[in-house]
Amino acid sequence: MTGFADMGLRRVQTAQDWRIARALRFEGLVGRGDISEDSPRAFSDSFDEATNTTTYLLACADTPIGTTRTSVSVPPLRQPLPSQRVFGREILAAFGPGAAVVEASLTFVVPHAARDPQDALMRLFKVHLWRCAAENADALVVAVRESQMGFYRRRFNMEILSGPETWPRMAAPRVLMGLAWREHSAQLLRRMPQLATGSDPN
Repeated sequence: MTGFADMGLRRVQTAQDWRIARALRFEGLVGRGDISEDSPRAFSDSFDEATNTTTYLLACADTPIGTTRTSVSVPPLRQPLPSQRVFGREILAAFGPGAAVVEASLTFVVPHAARDPQDALMRLFKVHLWRCAAENADALVVAVRESQMGFYRRRFNMEILSGPETWPRMAAPRVLMGLAWREHSAQLLRRMPQLATGSDPN
């Protein structure tokens, strides 16, 4: 087991990194009942290859314990986000057509890998806040299972932006949640200053 200070974060760049990240996704999705154990022991989609998307690994020494993916859509390029497949109208209604939006997706922590799994999740979530700051984003969004809604509301002050909708390739529906970053980031970072420390890893 490891504590918060012992964890290291890096961008997924090599073929081995991709194998690890996709295997962690598979284990997380199987554990939640979202995909079958008979599925290929990796999970990927077209957004992994998009230029507006970066995937990260969280490791303790040489042992990977978590992964997350961050995507950004900034005008005028307007590259697609994973959640726009299902919640495009909700994102537009909540933040407007000119908004710069960052999305967190495919976030998983290996159960019992850390003394407090929420520490690991917070470390992973920092990359999305760094992306928001770097892009001067208007909003941060994430599509979550209904059972996760309370956590994201309490921890990150995110609002519910949709009802549950069927999600591609997943057994459980997802709900869109969002944070108006420019409006609420100062309050969030005052409450949890550990999220503001460090910098985006290369």
